[in-house]
Amino acid sequence: MPMFRVLAFLSPLVVGFAVPAALAATAGAAPRRRAAAAGGAVGAVLAVLLAASFSDSPAAWLPLSALLVSVGILTGGVSLLAESAGLPRDLGQIVAGLVLCALASTLFWTAPLIRASADGGASGEAIYRRITFSLDANPFFVVGYSIFGVDMIHESPFFYRLGMADFQHGTPSWPASSAGFAVAGLVLAALAAGARRLRNP
Repeated sequence: MPMFRVLAFLSPLVVGFAVPAALAATAGAAPRRRAAAAGGAVGAVLAVLLAASFSDSPAAWLPLSALLVSVGILTGGVSLLAESAGLPRDLGQIVAGLVLCALASTLFWTAPLIRASADGGASGEAIYRRITFSLDANPFFVVGYSIFGVDMIHESPFFYRLGMADFQHGTPSWPASSAGFAVAGLVLAALAAGARRLRNP
């Protein structure tokens, strides 16, 4: 696999952990400084990816960048909300990391539930929706399916063993998933700002 693609698949985790770390490192600083620190973390990753993209797929860099920015907004929002709830900085990073890991492993932990519902008589339409949502919410599958055009379920024996390759499903769209991550992150950040004002009127 080309280096750019390897880095692309790793990048959601890098950005998702780097943004909360940058926010934790600047806790107590002015909002502009915190935003600059978080933006700098994302920008550094995007710069590395841009350089690597010229050896493989330069056109993939733009959609990948949009997805990564939205992932950063989401984990940043989680981190800020945890901070506004009074959690220590390190614990806030852990909470954001756990949310990211849950999203990055959706089909792994939902597969037994989906399989059980199928065995219990769930309709094909319901199974389709559940698998599709698991893919839409997972940045790795968004990168694979929507940006690089890789059929990740049917190209991996692992998902045959899980039984997921036996069912029809939709494929993720990077614009839709990016918008979803960003909106969720902005909502969480707004809730964090509101909670902070209530605590410090």
